[in-house]
Amino acid sequence: MTCSAMRLRPRPRSGPPAALCIALGLLAGAGPAAAAPPPPPPRTLVVHVPPLTAAAGAPIELEAQIDAPFAEALAVRWRPVGEAAWREALFERSSAGGWFATLPPAVPPGVEYFIAGVDGAGATVAHFASEGAPHLVRVVPSLFDRLEALDRARQGGRRNEVALDVIGHDFGNRYGHTDRFLRGELVYTRRVARELHHVAFGFGAIQGRTPVEEAPTGGDVARRLRYGFGEARLRAHPSLFLDLRGTLGAGEDGFEGGIRGAVTFGKPWRSCVTVGGEYLGGIGPTGWVRLQWDTAPPLLMGASIVRTDLPGALIDPAGLYIAYDLLYRVLDRVAVRAQLSYGARDGAAHLGGGLGTAIDF
Repeated sequence: MTCSAMRLRPRPRSGPPAALCIALGLLAGAGPAAAAPPPPPPRTLVVHVPPLTAAAGAPIELEAQIDAPFAEALAVRWRPVGEAAWREALFERSSAGGWFATLPPAVPPGVEYFIAGVDGAGATVAHFASEGAPHLVRVVPSLFDRLEALDRARQGGRRNEVALDVIGHDFGNRYGHTDRFLRGELVYTRRVARELHHVAFGFGAIQGRTPVEEAPTGGDVARRLRYGFGEARLRAHPSLFLDLRGTLGAGEDGFEGGIRGAVTFGKPWRSCVTVGGEYLGGIGPTGWVRLQWDTAPPLLMGASIVRTDLPGALIDPAGLYIAYDLLYRVLDRVAVRAQLSYGARDGAAHLGGGLGTAIDF
């Protein structure tokens, strides 16, 4: 090949060196492709409407709607107000399709809680409130809780009472026969101060004489009853009380039973009206209406109308008398009672009365 031919052949072009290309690429930021970051762990969406109050003594039910229930271990952390340690209750699926957690029955003033979950990576996820700012559920005392607290304060925390009462009345008789009775009772009372206001049991005795017939020629006979009893008072309403007593005793003709009931409108330790009745086997029935008022403290006064067969009248007319009574608290724990009565059965009216005392402890 000649020299001229060699000059006419074009020289092939050569690209930039490979090392230069790599350097330029690095300068332009075009390096090896970076690895994609791992996807975040799934999170649960929780929709929860918190309660503001709860009844004392009742469990607190918390409900929630959860879109991904298995993405986190979801729980409610709670504690009674005033305590430092947190307790935990897990959410469980209900038959209705929602999720719920149950907190134990609470007492006033309330419970505070927050809802949190733990995801797949072990991190804690707050869904409602927080440990630093928990939600407060105020526990509202029930009506009878409040009434019990008032009774305890009024009674100075003393829940027991022992009382002794003796009353009597002389009915007189137009023929000069003896017609009178004397009744005494010793009672122990245990105050519960709730729907069941109190229970009591005691012993009593009735002694008296009554005419045999309505005639000048008739005489009178002795009548007596020794008995024991159990009693309960129910508070159906803050101002409505029901009393019921069962009696069993021994009288002139052997064992005798009895029953007694009363309804009190108002508060028995303040102003009230009581309507009651009693039947004692071998003695007969007694009924009464009593009005009580507390308008002249420290005295508690009452007025009654009583119709009775005491002490087991054999003549037809029932005895009728009116009575005025008062109670005075001598000491914080000791009260005394007195009664004055006036009435008749078959003839001119005569007087009666009574005394009593009660000790609280």
